[in-house]
Amino acid sequence: MAYGIAIAEVGEVDLYRFGRSNQIFRGPKPDLGGPYFAFVGGSEPFGKFVLEPYPKLVENRVGITCVNLGTPGAGPGFFLKDPVILETCSQATKCIIQVMDVAPLSNRMYEVYPRRNMRLRNVSAVLKSLYPQLDFSAFRYVSAMVRKLKEVDADAYKVVLAEQRSAWLARMLVLLQDIETTKTLLWIQPEGGKGSDQPVTQEMIDVLASHVDNVVKVSVAVPESGGRRGLTGLRKDTGWMTREVHAKIAAVLSADLQALQSEKRPA
Repeated sequence: MAYGIAIAEVGEVDLYRFGRSNQIFRGPKPDLGGPYFAFVGGSEPFGKFVLEPYPKLVENRVGITCVNLGTPGAGPGFFLKDPVILETCSQATKCIIQVMDVAPLSNRMYEVYPRRNMRLRNVSAVLKSLYPQLDFSAFRYVSAMVRKLKEVDADAYKVVLAEQRSAWLARMLVLLQDIETTKTLLWIQPEGGKGSDQPVTQEMIDVLASHVDNVVKVSVAVPESGGRRGLTGLRKDTGWMTREVHAKIAAVLSADLQALQSEKRPA
């Protein structure tokens, strides 16, 4: 799922292959010989546009190794396919799981590739019947297809969104159950917009909350212009994840993790 990525601040990003896993993640390669925190998520923790994404900033703050398993375009199904990732997360002192998007995930409407979740593999007869006017062979990426579905028939898309949400919630519950350590659910929530406008709702988070140790919500401003809509528009670019946004997320998470360390220290 990884690919050659360059960012303005540092040029080529350092990538490495993780253990027995076939996946490639953003470096530097961590030392798992001591305690560590694991970070699971999509493009946001990967940090395509910054020198130091929020897992690295947290590491700088708390002094504990932070393993960045963020993968561009990943949904929860991506991590469920890799037992090495699940084992690494389970052996962490704590795992921070980002609330990922609902789109890059196979469901009854369409199928995505297991290792490249934003790539569209197939669409179902149900989806074709909802949109008989569309030629689905024109779509390679889920994000482009979803934007078109909204544009062509917003009412029909409500049926698609309901299926996306149902599949996402089921897969997230399995992921949380398979990660056998203390867990924080990180919700990077766009500012503005109603719950019905967002792919993931508060009600969905409430369902997941009983399966984690705590939920951390960080509100961020996501610009609607400039072609980088991030969480609100399903574009694969996350240029809105600036250094300032990463720093804000890191500050909130660091406070949570430092509190965990304090609880574990002997009196």
